[in-house]
Amino acid sequence: MGNDNDFKLLSKSLAELDENSVLRLSDALLKQQMMPLEIVQALAAGMEEVGRLYKEEEYALSELIYAGVIFKSAMAGIRPFLLRSDTVASGMIVMGTVKGDIHDLGKNIIIMLLECYGFKVIDLGVDVPKEKFVESVKESGAKLMGMSALLTTTLPEMKEVIRVLDDTGLRNQVQVMIGGAITSEKFRQEISADFYGKDAIEGIRIAKQVFNTVEHV
Repeated sequence: MGNDNDFKLLSKSLAELDENSVLRLSDALLKQQMMPLEIVQALAAGMEEVGRLYKEEEYALSELIYAGVIFKSAMAGIRPFLLRSDTVASGMIVMGTVKGDIHDLGKNIIIMLLECYGFKVIDLGVDVPKEKFVESVKESGAKLMGMSALLTTTLPEMKEVIRVLDDTGLRNQVQVMIGGAITSEKFRQEISADFYGKDAIEGIRIAKQVFNTVEHV
């Protein structure tokens, strides 16, 4: 166990909603002492495929929800290995999908992982107005704020959130991470965000960097 084919099969099993196969493969990989985050990455890839199938209307909402249930079941088995594979972190993070966008698959995956590592996450949900991001950062004292988007029409909203942070004097108190299929390192630079998280694994690395925790991801 533990070669690339095993991880690909795990992703494929989740994409095909084969719960028994997903749990069996996850358990087998853990027993072979594979890096837990590599297993999570394979699961995340499966969830991305489910999201694509849903977007293209090959999957219904019920199948999207079922995929999430399978993912959470697999994560329940992986979580203890994540916690003991690294120093448990601490720190407050604000996360949300920007106004005009209701996609939250990627956001929910990274929040689940962040919580596995001991971070406290305030999930603002979807279609979040800029004022709510700013208010949450101010009230919580969070040092990291994550914004997600999947629709190109909502990209300007990310820039607006950062503008309001500047206007309220909070920008120097919080670091901003952006993510989502339509975002990029180039766009991060354009809007003066601090980090671009291309996937959930990168998001964990960023959180560890911000809060100066031990890096083993």
